[in-house]
Amino acid sequence: MVRKIALLTLVLCAPPLLMSGAALAAPPEIASTIKADKPYGEGHMNFLFIKAYNARFWTDATGWSMEQPCAMEITYGMGFDTSDLVERTIKEMKNVDPGLGDAEIARLTPQLDKVYPPVKSGDRLMALYAPGKPIAFFHNGTPTGSIDNAYAKDFFGLWLLPNTSSPSLRAKLLKLK
Repeated sequence: MVRKIALLTLVLCAPPLLMSGAALAAPPEIASTIKADKPYGEGHMNFLFIKAYNARFWTDATGWSMEQPCAMEITYGMGFDTSDLVERTIKEMKNVDPGLGDAEIARLTPQLDKVYPPVKSGDRLMALYAPGKPIAFFHNGTPTGSIDNAYAKDFFGLWLLPNTSSPSLRAKLLKLK
């Protein structure tokens, strides 16, 4: 009887334990660059009363630095088409870097058009930065392309620079008090 109870306990408890272990690792598309077993920080962005997306910041460093690899993982709570994503990215990049000129925007826009697919609720986009390399993008784990690393600080700054449009999300991603 004791053996049956022990076996039943193992059968009922083992799957959740095994599944939770799988969650304790960087997503596969960044695992060769970032070894962290959990995101450095995470938070969400709401649009009116609807969750637009959940953001997870990945790094092995003790914070955000352009000297260290990092990744931003966005899981969408609602759908957006490519033009919406590009337009919002450009707007936010200009917000964090008012010196971003028209010529730079003209070079960046077609790069973003290539890496941003339309997204629906539940889709996941990942941007991976490693110093000296282009920023690699992934949609649900599949590579979509890259953008010039000259835009890295402004791109990741959308969420992480002090003048972001969402300081509360920044505080969660960077574990600020």
